[in-house]
Amino acid sequence: MSEYRINVRFNLSDTEHTAIIDYLNSLDKEKYKSRNQFIIDAIKSAIANADKQTADDELLGKFREILKEELCGISVTASAHSSAGIDMELTEEQKLKNDAEALAFLDMF
Repeated sequence: MSEYRINVRFNLSDTEHTAIIDYLNSLDKEKYKSRNQFIIDAIKSAIANADKQTADDELLGKFREILKEELCGISVTASAHSSAGIDMELTEEQKLKNDAEALAFLDMF
């Protein structure tokens, strides 16, 4: 059996490190088999979560881009059926402002 070994050092004056040491020393051997297996499983889980987060970030980026492309050509206006007889047509400056506000809203996602 070939092995790859790596050493991990814990700083006993660091409270986070000592909490990890305490946790590793209290592992249920029947459930986790060994500290080594627990650490391997934890690393696998961290890698899977990182890969999922990367995929989620890429999907969100694509979604944002599609929304921006689709919303660029849309102007937000009030209903044309105004009972007060007020002209609700937006000026070019108002249309640009609406477009900018829509894109700024999308940046929150």
